[in-house]
This record gives sequence, structure tokens and C-alpha cells, in this order.
Amino acid sequence: MRLTAFFVAVLVALPAPLSLKDVIRRVGAYVDSYGDRASIVVCTEKYEQHADGSLTVAQTRTLVSDVALVYADALHGWLGFRDVIEVDHSPVQDREDRLARVLMGAQGRFDEARRLSDESARFNLGNLQRNFNVPTSALFFFRTEEHDRFKFAARRVLDDGTWEIAFKETAKPTMIRTPDGEPVETMGTIWVRPEDGVVVRTVLEVGVLMRRLSPPQRGKGSIDVRYRRVEALGMWLPEAMDEAFEATRQDAWDKVTGHAEYSNYRRFETSGRIKK
Repeated sequence: MRLTAFFVAVLVALPAPLSLKDVIRRVGAYVDSYGDRASIVVCTEKYEQHADGSLTVAQTRTLVSDVALVYADALHGWLGFRDVIEVDHSPVQDREDRLARVLMGAQGRFDEARRLSDESARFNLGNLQRNFNVPTSALFFFRTEEHDRFKFAARRVLDDGTWEIAFKETAKPTMIRTPDGEPVETMGTIWVRPEDGVVVRTVLEVGVLMRRLSPPQRGKGSIDVRYRRVEALGMWLPEAMDEAFEATRQDAWDKVTGHAEYSNYRRFETSGRIKK
């Protein structure tokens, strides 16, 4: 008896490679749901700033703050803000759990959170006004509804599989503006886990020309935030932030650098919503 061998070809459907569009869609889904969890999270920020230049006196400042995320009905989105507790190891005057009052008060309003954010910004060194140097600012740029504001470009895939993606805001008016309404250009890079859209690092770069000043002043800067997974909360949350800002007006200049670290993550028992 002659045996005839039969070979059966089995076709295995390999998963299609991810496209940039696929990864950005996953980033949007991740960020859209992030605030629902992070809104009840508060952490302690230790933030050291250094200023130097011809427009300012060289100095160093250390801030200790509570940092929280809240949902602002007026903005239809999430924002982070800080409540400064100490400046150079001295307690801030007239501060008695302001953060708790804003988050828990029945009369909690968006303007109260904005006032707290603007008040905290007055402790920033340097002549370049900014209240967006909160670690999660760049993260919330990438809500799904905001994707059309940006152009994205995949740069490379790192050894651990993380995607490095460049972004640039192209829509007007810009998401960040000066107090006088001048547009602030934004671009930068995000590092993403493609399998679930988790953002593990953001670098936000900004640039502005303040034409209303005489002579005009140029400003530029960057904010680099690294995230880590906090197992107790099951979330990726900011671990550290480094910033650098520079303002120039003719031959005069002003430079600020800062480094912040985040710890003591805890849940805040509130709905975490700020009303209009």
C-alpha cells in the first residue's frame, strides 16, 4: 500500500500593522476617559524655579502645592490647577483648604477655579506670564474632539514599542493665548503605548510674539512631563516636570527654568466638577 502525503496549507491571519491614525484614535479614547478617573485625584507638587537675565533679578523659588484635576462645565473639558501651600518654606497666608472648598462647595464655580489658578500663577518667576505650566495641560490637548486642531507625524518606534509622535497646532484661535488675546503657537512630541493609547511622556513647546508691547517681546518655552504608573490608583500619573521659558526684548532677556516632582497621590472624595 502506498501512502500519499497530503499537506494542508493553513493561512494565519496576521494582525494588520497599526497606522498613525489608529494610534491617535487610541490616544483620544485614553485621554477622554482619563479625566473621569483623575478628577478625584490630588497630589503634592514640589516645584523649584530659577530665574536669571537682564529683565529680572537672579533668584530661586521653591513652591509646595496641591495639584488637582477638575471638570469645568464652562469648558466642556478637564483642566488641572495648583493651590500653592508654601513659598520658600513659608506658608501662604489666608490659605485654609482652599482646594477642598473649590472641589466640594455646593457653590463651586469655574471662575473660582480660574481665580485660584491665576492666583497661584503669581508665584511663578520671570516676566513671561503663564498659568498653563500644570503637568497635565498638554495631555488634555489630545481629547478626541480636539484632534482636528493638530497635525501629527510619527517619528520613530522605540525599543520598548513606544511610539514617538510629533504634533503641531494648526487651528485658530490657538488653545493658549496671552492675557491680551495674542495667539501662542504650540507644538511638541508625545510618547505613546500603541496597544492602549497610554501617554507616558509629553513635551509641549510654545512660542509667542507680543506685538502690543513696545518694543515687541518674544517668548518661547517647553514643558517636559514624564508619567509613571501609580499601582495604588491603577493610573499613569505625572512623575516629574521640567520647564524652560525665555523672553527677549531687543537686547534684554529673561530666562526661567523649573523642575517639579509629584508624590502623595490620593483620592479626593468629591464629584470633582466645577460649574459655570
